[in-house]
Amino acid sequence: MELQIRIDGGAADDYVALTEYLNGSRDFRGRVKQVTGPPADGKLDGGIIEMLTVAAGSGGLGVALTTSVNKWLENRRPDVTVEVTATSKKRTVKVDVRNAPPNLLELFRDIMSNTDER
Repeated sequence: MELQIRIDGGAADDYVALTEYLNGSRDFRGRVKQVTGPPADGKLDGGIIEMLTVAAGSGGLGVALTTSVNKWLENRRPDVTVEVTATSKKRTVKVDVRNAPPNLLELFRDIMSNTDER
């Protein structure tokens, strides 16, 4: 199972920070990849980071990701929106940090708990 994380209103630094934050956890080390877009015209680099992918598999990693992303969001500036998509279930949760509901963690847990393959 693969989860995709997009950060709207964020910069490449936000993706790098989230990647480092997740890779700091034993649960996600080696499972987080940065996906870049095509290079801009006249450039040889790999383009800008468009999303992160997390190989969640089974065993409750979706719930662990929920907790980690929630903690990371608590320290972000208020103009960031995070979108998490479970590709195999085609379900998405989108959270605007400015208007994050009090039950944010439960919303994330709902989508993630329904994505873990058993």
